[in-house]
Amino acid sequence: MAGALDSPLIRNAGALWEAAFNSPFLDALAQGTLPAESFARWLSQDYLFARNLVAFQAILLAKARRDCHGPLIAGLVALDNELTWFETHAARLGLNLGVAPRPACRDYADLLMRSAYSLSFPVLLGMLYGVEASYLAAWSALKPEGPYAEFIERWSNPSFAAYVDSLRELCERYPNDAAQAHFNRVLEAERDFWEMSWQG
Repeated sequence: MAGALDSPLIRNAGALWEAAFNSPFLDALAQGTLPAESFARWLSQDYLFARNLVAFQAILLAKARRDCHGPLIAGLVALDNELTWFETHAARLGLNLGVAPRPACRDYADLLMRSAYSLSFPVLLGMLYGVEASYLAAWSALKPEGPYAEFIERWSNPSFAAYVDSLRELCERYPNDAAQAHFNRVLEAERDFWEMSWQG
C-alpha cells in the first residue's frame, strides 16, 4: 500500500495532502459515533459523485494512450460495480439516492467534467490519481471494525491499493508540468467534500 501513496504529486502537495482526508467525519466513523444523518448525506452525495466520475474516466480513457487502457478499463468496471454496491446499501438502509447534489459535490463534479474536456490525458491521469489516492489514504487509516467495517474494508483492501498503484505508475510514465496544480485542486475538493459530509 505504501507504494501506491509514494508519489511526487503527493510529496509536492504539501499540507494539502493530509488536509484532503483528515476529517471529523472519518474520526467519528472510526469511533462508531458518526450521526446517522451525516452518514446518509455522505452516501447519497458520494453516489452522485461516483456517477460523474464514470463520465470523467470514460473521457480520460478516450484520450489515453493504448498502454494505459488496461488499468483505466478495470477502474471503470470497478466503479460500475461500486454504483451497484451503493444502490444495494441505500435500499437496505432506506436511503434516498435521488437527492440534489450539494454545492461541494456539484463543484467537485464540475471540476472533473470541465477538466475532462479541456485538459490533456497526462493531467487527467494526475487528477484521477488524486481522487483515488486520497480515498485510499482516508480509509486505510481506519481499522476495519465497528458498524462501518464493510465500508472501511472496501476502500482499504489490497485490490484497491493495487489499482491506485497502477494509476501512480501511469502518472510517472507520463509526467506533465501542469499535473501538480490540478492534482492539488482535487485535494481541495476532497477536503471540502468531507467537510460537507460532516456539517452539511
